[in-house]
Amino acid sequence: MTSRRYVKALQDAGIKQERTGYNNPDADAYIERWFRTLKEETVWLQEYTTFLEAKKDIDRYIRFYNAERPHSALGYLSPKEFRQSFTSNAA
Repeated sequence: MTSRRYVKALQDAGIKQERTGYNNPDADAYIERWFRTLKEETVWLQEYTTFLEAKKDIDRYIRFYNAERPHSALGYLSPKEFRQSFTSNAA
């Protein structure tokens, strides 16, 4: 995560890297919860035979998660629906 090659690749892609402090679980809580959901709802339910198969399934799940899956923190709307309602209310 700190190699010159990796940091340069992030910069070239326009990605700002952020690292959290050691032993600071609150800083990582959202991403840790996301990975838990990903594993519980798709990865652990599959038996992938190739890396490509896993990648396709995870990509599919990410699209589902953002466009269709209801989130309790968003009033049981998907992130896409929430964003649309938020945008339409602002206009």
